Amino acid sequence: MEVIVMFVAIVLAVFVGAFVSGRRFGVLSLSLAAGSILSGFWATGLAVLVEAFGVGGGKLPPEVVATVVLLVAPAAILLFSGPKYSKKFGRVVSALAIGVLTAAFLVKPLGGLMSLSGGALEVYRFLADYWQYVVGVGLILGVLDLFMLHTKNLLKSDKKH
Repeated sequence: MEVIVMFVAIVLAVFVGAFVSGRRFGVLSLSLAAGSILSGFWATGLAVLVEAFGVGGGKLPPEVVATVVLLVAPAAILLFSGPKYSKKFGRVVSALAIGVLTAAFLVKPLGGLMSLSGGALEVYRFLADYWQYVVGVGLILGVLDLFMLHTKNLLKSDKKH
C-alpha cells in the first residue's frame, strides 16, 4: 500500500507544480528524461549524503530519496522558466501527463529499492509491465509538443516580403 500512496503523492505533487507554472509538456518531459539519466549516474553517491545528513528519514531508503530528487530536480528547475500554455485546458492536460510520466520513470528505480509483497507487489508488477510504453509515448509526445511550439511561428506569414 505504501507504493500506491507514494506514486499517487508523486503524481499529485508534480501535477500541482506543473499546473501552477503552466509550463509546456515537451520541456518538462525531456527534463524528466535528463533526470532519469542523472539518477542512474548519481543516485548511489547522493544516497550516501542523504543518509549522512538524515534527510528523508521514514520508511524510504536513502537510495529511493536520492533517485526521486535526481529525477525530479531538472523538471522542478524548469518550472520557473520556459514556454507556457496560455489556456487552462493545455495546462491541465500537460500537468496530468507530466505527473503520470514522472511516476512511469520511477517505476523501475523505486520498485527495485523497496521490499514489496501482497497487493503492492501486484500493483508494481502491473506498472513494471507497462512503464516503458508510457515513457516512450510520453517522450515522443514531448518532442512533438516542442516541435509544435516552434512551427506556430513558421506558419505565420511574413508580410514584409
